[in-house]
Amino acid sequence: MRRISSFLKQEAFKLVTWLLFYSGALKIFTYVSSKFRPKAQHKGKIVFPFLQKKKVRNLQILAYHRVNDDHDPFFPALSTERFARQMEYLSANWMPLSLQEAVQRLGHNDLPDRTVVVTFDDGYRDNFLYAYPILQRYGIPATIFLASGAIGSNRMIWHDRVFRAFRKTKVPMLEDVPGIEKRFPVRTVEEKRFAQARVLQLLWELTDEARLDRINRLEERLSVEGEERSAGLMLHWGEVLAMSAGNISFGSHTISHPILSKISECRLREEIVESKKVIESKIRGPVTGFAYPVGRKQDFNDQVKAIVREAGYQCAVTTIFGVNEADQDPFELRRGTPWETDISSFAAKLSWYKFVGNG
Repeated sequence: MRRISSFLKQEAFKLVTWLLFYSGALKIFTYVSSKFRPKAQHKGKIVFPFLQKKKVRNLQILAYHRVNDDHDPFFPALSTERFARQMEYLSANWMPLSLQEAVQRLGHNDLPDRTVVVTFDDGYRDNFLYAYPILQRYGIPATIFLASGAIGSNRMIWHDRVFRAFRKTKVPMLEDVPGIEKRFPVRTVEEKRFAQARVLQLLWELTDEARLDRINRLEERLSVEGEERSAGLMLHWGEVLAMSAGNISFGSHTISHPILSKISECRLREEIVESKKVIESKIRGPVTGFAYPVGRKQDFNDQVKAIVREAGYQCAVTTIFGVNEADQDPFELRRGTPWETDISSFAAKLSWYKFVGNG
């Protein structure tokens, strides 16, 4: 019953946004969202006259990972068609800026109306093959945060080993993995995805050593041969260099994608500082942006932020949802992931979050 209710709500939302989008009403609301915000009391209740003029403009940062038409249920990507429609909409109705320019202008309260930034995490090769031509077509700058140890090496990031294990397994049941008390059926794609989500939640909370041990055990229990390399999955440095000449900036996402709040200070400095040096040497230019792996509030801390700042980065992005205003800590920037399947929902949500901010 709950699934039916959720489905009906989603369909109703799609219908409303479709009507707003294709009637032209959304353009009016988008203009309003740039100039005004809800007038609310301290408890959040909206009060007359309901709107108040914005004193500062806010910045929205979009977080993508993969763009392709592989239809992989274990690491879903945005299809090339949907990504192209989103970029076309941003180009025509918003002001896409590079992350560096947007953060500088945010700090000076000099953002253009409807500023948006496009970012990608990890450094998958489909960013070059499919996303990059679309970004060029619409003249949209973007920043790709690279897990530098996986670039040009065919090494898999640890979470890709998890996705691969669930994708390839033929066993009917996952059991006897330390730290996972439940037994999970893994006969169908839906069952595998459910189990995979629970396993990832466990792995995010572990130290590097414990995580590697659990992944090895997971591959063993799922009867999938363990591999740490996958040709063609990640970018090569030649592709990175080509994109850096074409309005794409690059930031660091560490070397090996650890959970930074779980590692030693020595390891922190290696992951944060050395990844920056490697990327700068390859692109022959400065690296000013950093992305915290996984990026939840618990995945970084004040020590991590201090080392990021000392290393010479100018900003760092999280996966904490929300918009950014002038007083936002530049080393704790908020982002949102646009999973919408239709352009009207994508457009409506952008305008709505612009309107309400983090209130």
